[in-house]
Amino acid sequence: MEVEVPGGSEAVGGTDTGSESSFKVSQVEIEDVEENLKNAEAIFEHLEQLPFQVFILSDRCQSWGDSLMTMTSQDNHIQFLHKSPLIFCVVSKYPEQLDQQLEVLFEQICSILSKSQLENVYKKKGDNYDLRKLLRGTDRLIDSSISSWRASPINLVDSSISAIPMNPSDREFLSTTMASSLGAAKLDGALFGIMIARRQIAAIVRFKKYVIHPRDLNILINLVSDTTLQTDSQNWVPICLPRFNDTGFFYAYISYPWCKTDQEDIPACLVLLSVKRDHFDGLKEVRQQIVTKLEGNAKFFTNFSQAVKTPNLYQISQIGSNSESLWSFLYLNHSSKQVCMSSSKIPLITRAERWIARCEMRRSSSLSTRHPHLRTLFVRGTRHCLFVWVTDLFSLYCIFGPFVTATIAFQVVEKLLKSLKSHEQRYFIINTTSF
Repeated sequence: MEVEVPGGSEAVGGTDTGSESSFKVSQVEIEDVEENLKNAEAIFEHLEQLPFQVFILSDRCQSWGDSLMTMTSQDNHIQFLHKSPLIFCVVSKYPEQLDQQLEVLFEQICSILSKSQLENVYKKKGDNYDLRKLLRGTDRLIDSSISSWRASPINLVDSSISAIPMNPSDREFLSTTMASSLGAAKLDGALFGIMIARRQIAAIVRFKKYVIHPRDLNILINLVSDTTLQTDSQNWVPICLPRFNDTGFFYAYISYPWCKTDQEDIPACLVLLSVKRDHFDGLKEVRQQIVTKLEGNAKFFTNFSQAVKTPNLYQISQIGSNSESLWSFLYLNHSSKQVCMSSSKIPLITRAERWIARCEMRRSSSLSTRHPHLRTLFVRGTRHCLFVWVTDLFSLYCIFGPFVTATIAFQVVEKLLKSLKSHEQRYFIINTTSF
């Protein structure tokens, strides 16, 4: 069957809207004192209760010739990743995409130090150097990155992003305003402008044909979601985006124009990226021009404020007949690397219920990766039915009620794809504006 594929064909540069604060990472400090030896059993029992543990080691043991990459023991799954000069290990109760999760963690560390600086440190300091000295104060960023593995069903580990739902005309005005302001400034080295809200992208503009990878966008999203930055109206932060260039740094002008102001709090963040460290004043002026133009359009600003404060996610009822049988879905466009996920709906309302849905989608994605010949899958369970459809252009994961048939499920999915296509400019960023 031929279908029109929603979500565009252009990588933007490329869901889950739940904040990662809902999923706390428990850190266990094990001090090197003899008293802890007596409590070793208690410590191991505590570690056993955690959903996952992550370890980062230097690769001084590389000379041992150990090439073991994965192990499974009952309910524990162990994955290793060797990225010289480091070795990463995760012990998880969930087996899905552990290698990609470790890749994300490595890139998060590179964003702080850059890969070249990381390698130079170990060359100068030796294989036994304690990297925590250089990462001191950045624990919250790494914790947030790890938490996102649980808070999001697919977007980080599948290198994708989600666009905050907006009226197409409002998104176009926002993008045009950002691009024109950056273009008029004529700052040689200013490459990207991004408006972020609730860990989603509202708009992204770029200089000429430069492209920013979704993994790098997720690093930026992780950075601007840090509450310590939001205490200041503007920040100037060096950051390495490893998919763009893992040897150098961007300089990010990060601003929260409407956070904790006299106006109603609008949780939006403007990020302007330059490769020049002396562009702070120039980008500050660009920021002011953008804010002035946006606030000057009363109709746009009202719509934008509403879209950011209370995102209007895709409602399954938009599909029409038989939509009540579909409980949740996640759609991923492979070309644009963008995700669209349905809003919460009975019976998947509570955190525990949504967690079940996320686990099902993770397992489905992992199954599709391991068995690429599987294109469609319908699984009937006692509590719900799972429908998976994977093509070269998109992946769709759906959870239906337990009494739906495969025929009805496919009919609903066809309607869903048509509905997404007709509203794609609201739920996806179709074109990236250049300056």
